[in-house]
Amino acid sequence: MNTISPSSQSRRPVAALCAVLCGLVALNAAEKKEPPLENYIDFSVGAASLDGDKPSFQKGQQLEKDGFGGIEALHYTKALNDTTTLTLDARALAGNNDYLFDLKITKDDLGFLKFGYKEFRVWYDGSGGYLPSRAFILPLYDEDLFTDRANLWLELGYTVEDRPQFNLRYDLFTREGTKDSTSWGDTGLAVSASATRGLLPTFLKLDEKRHQLSANVKQTKDNSTWSLAVRADKGDYENSRNIRRRANETGLDRKITAKEGQDYDLFQMRGSYENKIHDKLMVTTAVARTTIDTTLSGSRIYGADYDPVYDPAFANRQQRDEGFFDLHGESEMKQTVGTISARYEPKERLVIVPAFRFESIDWTNFVHFEETNVGSGASRPPTMEAVGADSEKDWKVISESLEARYAGIKNLSLSFKGEWTKSEGDLTELRVLEPGTSHAAISIDRDSEFERDTQKYAATANWYVRPGTTVAVQYYYKGRTNDYRAVRDNTVSSADRYPAYIANQDFETNDFNVRFSTKLGDKVRSVTRYDYQVTTINTQDIGLALAESAEMETHVFAQSLSWMPKDRWYVQATINVVWDTLRTPAATLTGAAGGLVKNSDANYTYGSLGAGYALDEDSDLYLDYTVSESRDSWVNNSDRTVAYGSEYTTQLASATWTRRLDRNISVSLKYAYAKNEDVPNGGYADYEAHLIYGKLQYRF
Repeated sequence: MNTISPSSQSRRPVAALCAVLCGLVALNAAEKKEPPLENYIDFSVGAASLDGDKPSFQKGQQLEKDGFGGIEALHYTKALNDTTTLTLDARALAGNNDYLFDLKITKDDLGFLKFGYKEFRVWYDGSGGYLPSRAFILPLYDEDLFTDRANLWLELGYTVEDRPQFNLRYDLFTREGTKDSTSWGDTGLAVSASATRGLLPTFLKLDEKRHQLSANVKQTKDNSTWSLAVRADKGDYENSRNIRRRANETGLDRKITAKEGQDYDLFQMRGSYENKIHDKLMVTTAVARTTIDTTLSGSRIYGADYDPVYDPAFANRQQRDEGFFDLHGESEMKQTVGTISARYEPKERLVIVPAFRFESIDWTNFVHFEETNVGSGASRPPTMEAVGADSEKDWKVISESLEARYAGIKNLSLSFKGEWTKSEGDLTELRVLEPGTSHAAISIDRDSEFERDTQKYAATANWYVRPGTTVAVQYYYKGRTNDYRAVRDNTVSSADRYPAYIANQDFETNDFNVRFSTKLGDKVRSVTRYDYQVTTINTQDIGLALAESAEMETHVFAQSLSWMPKDRWYVQATINVVWDTLRTPAATLTGAAGGLVKNSDANYTYGSLGAGYALDEDSDLYLDYTVSESRDSWVNNSDRTVAYGSEYTTQLASATWTRRLDRNISVSLKYAYAKNEDVPNGGYADYEAHLIYGKLQYRF
């Protein structure tokens, strides 16, 4: 017989009362639980102590050597009312010239308005070449070069559901500043006046501006989606390449300014339509029409200073100092592209995607300019000749592709894609000396026909060996044949026939890669990849047999490991090794040409090791080390020519400590050590730097 004692009966109300009280306490705590802090502002400052080449450091690390500071990040979100939200993201780092202002106002069931501006700086190193055999280098100007890129935008969007959605955006893009160029000027100081080397640094001046206005409308209804878009660009480029030849050599020192001007208008209309006919078939089609009208300008003038006015009596002019001025011309391109594709699923786990693409391009171009030159002899007589050039090109491309994916075999998925492209076109070229005068003479009158056939194949298999372990294998092939036929050519007997003497050129690429991903226990994750690629180029010049002109062979090995020995500790490591070689027949030449061209190797290794450790509930420590190294990619043949290739080691090690002081405030301190050693530059690009960085974050 079961009985209930009085004591147990008395405990039931007490227990119930305790449960109610605990529930009220929990509810009150939940009500008082502070909401997450979505807004924050980060203040940061950084500086470097540098020993070595400042431009090389800034280019390699993309940091201002003299320090930076300001607002690294600001994120602010506020509900203006029940349906309207304001979001602001901003950044302002003086020194790095890194600025951002991105404001967005969103109204539910209506749309959004965006306004913003972004600017950032890219550093370059303006040093020239180094000749190891003579330990020669010649700085000519401040090598601390940079360009500033900016983007201003205003965007309006209408995003009401079940209605056509509309978007209108304006962008202003600019790029301004200076950067380095490898079109180096020649010097006789390195070896001798009769054995010059191209080692003198060259810089580019950039002044580019582009306005872009785009609009699109899109609607999804039932099983179909359609969209229409229009884009208009207006660009204005005024760039120049500034070269110095035979610097500091009496009577030979001269400067070249090659100006390249473009003023273009682009207009594009495009549309697409997607229809899901039934559960197994979806069809997509798209078409685009683009026109680009360009006005060309430019000059190439020798003088005592950069950006000179042409002077036929310039004292330091030399034989064959070819140039031009007063270039003006126009170019027009019209492009039409149409595509149609389908996604067909005849049965479960089998997908077939056929596609067809058509493209037509027409170009018309003409330019007029005054060509200048300098003759031989003690008087070095200048010459000037008016030149007119016209060309027309049409190009048509038909492409077909078929892709299939099958996952009907347990733990295995297979895919295949093939693409076949046939292109053909025609190019007519006309170059006239002294056009419009009684002395007019045709120097080039050529009509060439082109045909290009391309085949691409890719087959991939993914094997899911067991949970956490996957093997992926892929083979890729690409073959392209180019045939050129000169229907009419008046330069057959000319020594300056390039590129009309090329009759055929064939490219072939084979690529095999494998990827192995697995878990080594519960705490280690490994991903291994190997890629092998070989490309051959065979060229046939008119009157000669088809022969191999180049071979490129590449091996890539990559390995990554993630290890979490404890819940509060993790380690990550990666390594990438690349062996790349370009071989050409020119490397086998002997005699006077021997040693001028070497096989081009690009062998490098990149590795990183990082570890994070939670010191306590509020403090974290992160350690990081990266190294990039190029070896066996440089052959010192400076006794014959300029030494090309690379051999360097760049290292960066850092330690970062983060501490959360309270719910609102956290601080970070970082120390980094950077070192670069560059052998081909004779140590002139070496640097060693200590960097200090601090950040204060306030969340609100």
